[in-house]
Amino acid sequence: MGNVRGDRKVNERAKGVFSDVRKAIIELLRGRSRKARFLTEVSASLQRSNVNARELERALTELEAEGAVMIRNHFCADPHLAGVDLRIVAIVESVEGTDPQLSAIREIDNAWDKWLADYLSNHRCG
Repeated sequence: MGNVRGDRKVNERAKGVFSDVRKAIIELLRGRSRKARFLTEVSASLQRSNVNARELERALTELEAEGAVMIRNHFCADPHLAGVDLRIVAIVESVEGTDPQLSAIREIDNAWDKWLADYLSNHRCG
């Protein structure tokens, strides 16, 4: 039988770490003038703080369920991008009095459009 007090401390510490991951995600998204980011960018930024992919996915799932962030998946038919995570995340907050969800969708769409234009202008399939 496990040590109840020890188990409780581990659970409290895990909750604290998880809370920190959620805060880090929100701060990261706010720190870029409320711009959307690819999940790969968020992951790379948070890996420097020793946040693993599982913790990130869990935090993002909960933040999305709460309506704090929006995540949209994108697709590009280029075979070089098969298996590449093209999800983009944005914070759900009102920008200049607009609907928060609409603001997030616009930020995500702007990030996708810019990335896709850059990618297609530089990529040459042979």
